[in-house]
Amino acid sequence: MTKLVAFALVLSACHHDHSPPVSTPPPEAASTAPLTEAGIAIPIAPGQTAAWEAALHELTGPRYAEYDTSRRRFGLTSQTTFLQKTPMGDFALIHMTGADVHASFHAMSTSQDPWDVKWRQLTQNLHGVDFAQGEKVTPKVEPLFAMDGSGGTQFMFMAPLGSDGATRLEALARELATTKHADYVRARQALGIHREAVFLERTGRGDAAVFYWLADDPIASLRAFAASQDPFDAWLRDQLAGVHPISTDAIVQIASANTLVGQYPH
Repeated sequence: MTKLVAFALVLSACHHDHSPPVSTPPPEAASTAPLTEAGIAIPIAPGQTAAWEAALHELTGPRYAEYDTSRRRFGLTSQTTFLQKTPMGDFALIHMTGADVHASFHAMSTSQDPWDVKWRQLTQNLHGVDFAQGEKVTPKVEPLFAMDGSGGTQFMFMAPLGSDGATRLEALARELATTKHADYVRARQALGIHREAVFLERTGRGDAAVFYWLADDPIASLRAFAASQDPFDAWLRDQLAGVHPISTDAIVQIASANTLVGQYPH
């Protein structure tokens, strides 16, 4: 059983924004358009969470100039990192923007610049992933649906998907981008969410939905969605119940403890 799906089963038992506004591209454009925004979830190796946090604080603190040079070299315009702790381990949630995030990932995995080589060694120790292997280990990320907006506090959380969750989520995304889009935007705004971007991540460990928000009070918005009697919110909760095998309340409980660890640029 993959780590993400195991996490799902366990759960079922129990500042300012630098990203450009985006809309979900039509399906025919998904394979050719540059990936200008991505949200990913990467497991942190067991026992390495404190070291991972210390490394992020160093990169965004005393070593910020080096970090800035690296991000610019790879064409990244922003990178936001959250920590999500789960019963099956801790995850780094990363939101990035740039001219082509997929190309940036490829460049990171192949660069022989001394700083980049050390970065890959560091990430291998902290995540147990050797990004020098490139596409073999790089998460496959697909932007699913989004609402445009700005302002508010950044927030990220992820939910692992069930066995057919990816297929169900893609079908839901098509509805939210078309026939249900106006209701979706209205309901989200009523919850104090100014912008939402949702990504489907596929990995050898399993699939996950990664959420990026700009909201007045993200935790309050999470709780309000779980309790909302709005017909659209009730419909969306019902749809999501078929996407991931964990309840909305369980997601709220876990995600409410998520913390911002790193922010680029300052």
